[in-house]
Amino acid sequence: MIQKKSEVLSSSDQALLTNIFGAYEQTYPATDTCKYSYFPSVEHSTIHTYYNEYEERHKLLIDYFKSIPEFNRLSVDDKVGLVRSHFGGMLIINEDILTRSVCQNVMVSLKNMYSTNLATKLVRVGERLLAYASDPVQLKLILIIQTLSSGTHRYYNNADEDRIYDDTLVIFVGQNVYVELLWRYLLSRLPSERDAVKFFNNFILDLIFLECTCFAVERYMYKLDDEIDKMKPLMQNLWRMSDKKGDMGDDDSIE
Repeated sequence: MIQKKSEVLSSSDQALLTNIFGAYEQTYPATDTCKYSYFPSVEHSTIHTYYNEYEERHKLLIDYFKSIPEFNRLSVDDKVGLVRSHFGGMLIINEDILTRSVCQNVMVSLKNMYSTNLATKLVRVGERLLAYASDPVQLKLILIIQTLSSGTHRYYNNADEDRIYDDTLVIFVGQNVYVELLWRYLLSRLPSERDAVKFFNNFILDLIFLECTCFAVERYMYKLDDEIDKMKPLMQNLWRMSDKKGDMGDDDSIE
């Protein structure tokens, strides 16, 4: 396996993987694993308290993406657009990386916050993505690939949210870097190319299910202005598009 891995992965591939691991380790140090492993810490009965507890975790996730060169070289507006467009997916995938489980507090909180059908879908999507968490590389690569997508997956009918990115080609090229890296990584780990193709087929289906579920949450949240008003600044700006282009709050810039 070591010999096969060295034949498929180039030195630049190894450098990219090292950067992913190093940046993630700096963001979520192994010594502080217990600090990040349990979310939410309590069972929430309201939407705003759930996301208010989550805010600090999302700030750390934004810090992590600043360490990804293909993300960090984008314009500020494009960075903000990606973070907003993929907020739900980023949350679910990263929490699977950190917790490696769908804990009881999550399930109870989701049932309290959303309809039974929507809560069930959210638990299911978390469980489906957990299948990738057994490998320390796969889910981190999927997180980057999912976020570096110029598609808009938000329910809000807002001109700013529907705008074209400043440079979709740069975003697409950046995403391709990690799609190809994931492909070569799979070839280095799996018995055959056929198995890698099967993986990608399941991977695409799971991402589609993730996006559909996030869109359903958006639609549910669309009329809950009272809950959004009670959220902390970053969470408010992620759920509700600001009138000012690129504004994510005074202390939450991703420059």
